[in-house]
Amino acid sequence: MATYTKAADVETTQEDDPQARETLREVFGNTARWNENFKGFTADITVNINGKEESGTVTVKNAKEIEMTIQNEQAKEFAAENLASIAMHRGPRSFEESDGKYKLVFGDDGTHPMGRSIVMGGDGMGSFYRVKDGRIQQINRQTPRFSFSINIEESVKNAEGKFLTRKYTVYYFNPENQGLKNVESYTDHYTRVDQFDLPEQRRIIDCQEGSCVVSTMTLSNHKML
Repeated sequence: MATYTKAADVETTQEDDPQARETLREVFGNTARWNENFKGFTADITVNINGKEESGTVTVKNAKEIEMTIQNEQAKEFAAENLASIAMHRGPRSFEESDGKYKLVFGDDGTHPMGRSIVMGGDGMGSFYRVKDGRIQQINRQTPRFSFSINIEESVKNAEGKFLTRKYTVYYFNPENQGLKNVESYTDHYTRVDQFDLPEQRRIIDCQEGSCVVSTMTLSNHKML
């Protein structure tokens, strides 16, 4: 995804809806995450950007502690950004530490094909989710440079019956006229090592300015730290 700085939380007069809170808490509990025993992993890694391939090794401890031997800056940046995103979303945390810290309320009656919206009052990015069938189906946020909508297309369940997102598409919009800026299509594969679901491959098709760039990040020989 395009990089952005998380906006600071803001004051809100929105009243918390207990039903919306419990709905999102259930969704949060249905999502696969690494547990508190996660210390990190090492793996071999190959990055391919439109046919240009670079290989090396990588150590991932958390979203902020990632080291790799890949030298090419473009390939290294691509891998580091995506591994950090995966580690952030898969890392252990509680509901109260994440979405539960906001004032939550339903935004509509739930007839939308992607599910009922839950608005996050106090979030500085005007965020709202759409939830359906115990799963987040859509994520919407705004930044000063662009707004975006993440649409979940396919998920799988891990050994514990928790959801892992397999396919999703991100639509970016210009802030001035809300016209479409670019589109990224993600496909993820996972491998089970001990009690953890680790990234095995991520493919991104990034279409903008009349062309598409296809990039993959493939990991193998995973070992837990």
